[in-house]
Amino acid sequence: MVEFGQADLTSCDKEPIHIPGSIQPHGCLLTCEREGFRVRRLSANAASMLGLEGLASGSLLSDHLSAATLHTLRNALANSLSLGRPAYVFGEQITQHARFDLSVHMSGDDMVIECEPEGAPEDNNQFVANLRMMLDRLRDIADMERLFSAVVRLMRGMLHYDRVMIYRFDPDWSGKIVAEARSSALESFLGQHFPSADIPVQARELYRRALIRMIGDVSYTPVPMQQLPGLGALDMSLSQLRSVSPVHCEYLSNMGVGASMSISLMVDGKLWGMIACHNYSPKILTLGERTIVKIFGEFVALRIVVLLRTSRLHVTQQTHSLIENFLRDAVPMSDMPSYLREHIADLAPLIPCDGIGLWIDGQWTTYGTAPSAPETVLSLVSIAHERAGHQIWHTDHLTDIVPDAPAMLPDVAGVMIIPISAQPNDYVFLFRREILQTLNWGGDPNKTYTNGPLGPRLTPRTSFAIWKEEVREKCLPWTDNNLEAAGLVRSGLIEVMSAYHQQQLKERAQADTRQRMLNEELSHRVKNILAVVRSLMAQPVPEGRTLQEHFDVLQGRVKALAHAHDQVVRTDGGGLLYPLLDAELAPYRLLPDTITLSGPPVWLTGRALSVMALIVHELATNAAKYGAFSTQEGRLHVRWWQDEATQDWVVTWQETGGPTISRSTRKGFGSILLDRAVPHELHGKTQKEFRTEGLFIRFDLPAHHAELITQENSTMQEPVRADVMQADRIRLQDKNILIVEDQLLIAMDVEQALADYGLSQVRSVSSVYEALQAIRTDQPDCALLDFNLGDETSADIARALREREIPFLFATGYADRSMIPTEFRDVPVVRKPYAPATLIREMEKLLS
Repeated sequence: MVEFGQADLTSCDKEPIHIPGSIQPHGCLLTCEREGFRVRRLSANAASMLGLEGLASGSLLSDHLSAATLHTLRNALANSLSLGRPAYVFGEQITQHARFDLSVHMSGDDMVIECEPEGAPEDNNQFVANLRMMLDRLRDIADMERLFSAVVRLMRGMLHYDRVMIYRFDPDWSGKIVAEARSSALESFLGQHFPSADIPVQARELYRRALIRMIGDVSYTPVPMQQLPGLGALDMSLSQLRSVSPVHCEYLSNMGVGASMSISLMVDGKLWGMIACHNYSPKILTLGERTIVKIFGEFVALRIVVLLRTSRLHVTQQTHSLIENFLRDAVPMSDMPSYLREHIADLAPLIPCDGIGLWIDGQWTTYGTAPSAPETVLSLVSIAHERAGHQIWHTDHLTDIVPDAPAMLPDVAGVMIIPISAQPNDYVFLFRREILQTLNWGGDPNKTYTNGPLGPRLTPRTSFAIWKEEVREKCLPWTDNNLEAAGLVRSGLIEVMSAYHQQQLKERAQADTRQRMLNEELSHRVKNILAVVRSLMAQPVPEGRTLQEHFDVLQGRVKALAHAHDQVVRTDGGGLLYPLLDAELAPYRLLPDTITLSGPPVWLTGRALSVMALIVHELATNAAKYGAFSTQEGRLHVRWWQDEATQDWVVTWQETGGPTISRSTRKGFGSILLDRAVPHELHGKTQKEFRTEGLFIRFDLPAHHAELITQENSTMQEPVRADVMQADRIRLQDKNILIVEDQLLIAMDVEQALADYGLSQVRSVSSVYEALQAIRTDQPDCALLDFNLGDETSADIARALREREIPFLFATGYADRSMIPTEFRDVPVVRKPYAPATLIREMEKLLS
């Protein structure tokens, strides 16, 4: 058994204060077996205090206590095990003339029973009434300082301690008195700091486990524990009566304190601080009174949690708004690093700082007070790799970390590093200047080792006069709210930077694929063109035509062939079928009736036009090599129409008069293209027949890839001239444009594209609610609505615009209008990805 005062006290941090082997004398303690109630340990004063002669180690409680009391103890133990903390029993009749308040819990194999004389019922009733009044006073306080001030005043008013304080822990476990209510005869401790050594680590652990701790008389004489032979030390961490460290008693005596009580304030499962009560004469509260005080302390801790989370929520909302505004004006993902460098100053309002450094793709950009020396920057980046990685890292004392940090003083004393990419490569550095501070310590915080009353050991300081310390080389500490905001900044920037990197990888992969396809297609086209030119050159000179005339004809055909290929290359966003066929087949018109094209004016989507251009080129080349165009008598008939039954568009290619052809068993690029292009790319059908008179092919194109040109929509085929586009810009420059788009990056692309055309009054919103609010507060002149907004559509927005007679157009990523309700069949539709010229032209048409 460890006797009181005999522990190794050369260091407070090593003192086993949870097994003191003694208790305070204002109560008694005994332990017994859980099942048989055989006494294993008891304090030396237990028998006399309880009035139970013969109570000793090894005896049975059933020989001393009534069956009703034993039943009460069993129930209390069951409650303690269920709740995970001691259970209390008030006013239990132990003897005929004595009632006690009991605390029951398990410690190892021991059932621990602590007994204290019963408090007066009227005192407990008054405490309960005071508790209700105190809770009501605190319930609506929304300011942390006002809360602390009210708590200490109410506590002192109810308990009548000479001094009541709120002691708050700093991250290094030193503490500060943040609120105080005291007798006018006492000096103030308010604002004073106390070193972490005043409350060592094992004491903080006990404060965390047992939320209330009372010392009724600092100069008490400990009551030793007696126990059966062979038992180890009893863990008294949860005991109300546990003896206190002699070092702590000496510390309190040096302060002149005669009695104390502390109530732990637990915030999010961590020891945040304490309510500390000092009296300058002995003072004992009953178990009932302490229980009420403990309830009050738990309520105060909950109010602190509420205020901290409310403050954090405010910071979160404010930071979200700032981040949204910061990213709303961002340029396309391909330029995100450049955008961040250009707008680095816009990061400053997110977290208070004196300077910002941005490290992206190995480039350093600064704003405000930030280091610029290359060796210092590389040192900071190295620290970011080592200490930050994927997490936010910060320090308010950079000279402890960076060797050349003193050279940066006073401009840079602390830094916060925020990773902004999935891989630890890119960072935002926030810098703060040196702040010279003077801390008022409650005495010299440095440990001193001398000969104390208990031998050579650490002696608590005897003077608590204010000891001033001037703090240098440190910045304003980074707060929890700063870290909360930094986390939001990190999440937002990682998202856009990840999208940027993914876009880069995607574009690189697409570029590689396009390059391979381009090389293959280029090789194929060059061979075909050479074959066509050779075929044209091989045609005999008609009778009556001179060589010069024949040369001119051949030259014209080659030019027409070049023009056809040029149109295919320049096709963007769709076009008419007839000009494509005419341009591609013009070189093969040997005679006026060689080629016949018949069908209505039809507009093909960009995808369909590109596919048909490749197919027509391939068919024409094959006809020149092997089919109708290889002889002077060959003819070609191309027809197209819309099937009334399926609404699909049908295009047929019929060759006649050429040499006899047969199905080839060799599958080259051209054959695969003819067989699979329409089914694979357009989800249509291809039918190929090798007829006696010549090749016949039928293509069925789904209706959404083609549109019949009528008088109403015939403007789709009109080219946009430069002078017309310039006029559109001028007419739109003073217009208020509303964009409804749920994808932030797409919205930013549209805003930037319109800004490049001189449109400055452009607003973007992402939901139906925001759009309706925008329409009510600042009515737009024109609107672009993405119809599909995630879980909702812009139909309600369209109806609101129509009620106000505001013109608008829909945007969709689908190739047809199937998503648009029939009530809006007259509304123009532009397809994603947006072409700026198309947007400008359609908006001008609406406003005209």
